[in-house]
Amino acid sequence: MAKTELSKLEWLAKAQAYCAKAEHCAADVRRKLYEWGLQDAEIKDFSPEDGLDIADFIEENLYSDHFLDDARFCAAYVHDKVEYQSWGRLKIQTGLRALQLPESEISQALKNIDEIAYFSNLRKLIRSRSADSEDKRLRFLSQRGYTFDEIKKCSDR
Repeated sequence: MAKTELSKLEWLAKAQAYCAKAEHCAADVRRKLYEWGLQDAEIKDFSPEDGLDIADFIEENLYSDHFLDDARFCAAYVHDKVEYQSWGRLKIQTGLRALQLPESEISQALKNIDEIAYFSNLRKLIRSRSADSEDKRLRFLSQRGYTFDEIKKCSDR
């Protein structure tokens, strides 16, 4: 297989285009760069300075040009998981931690959850599983990331 020969600015432009299409985090961008063959690429005009490799160089530039923003990504991730997948806080938090995002940004995004939508989703899930035994329903809801206290609060209504 022939090695990819792009300049550092071409790699950066490719990453910027990827980030412009949707909200991504640094882990997503790195994974995409490696899928595109960055690890095996010969970079025409890049020599590691200050211990930066090409992926670090690209990531640093994406942050400085605001293509990447951890707070913005966390907020979008939380919104989408609550709105479209009815995930609970624990599952969302685990997903964000897996992407190695800063704990402060994760906490802030979780604090901004729309409580009405969140508990509305939980009540819908409880109703959809009403035919299940209580143990099975609790297991299902806890796998979706809801705490026992949240489940109990909505079940009592």
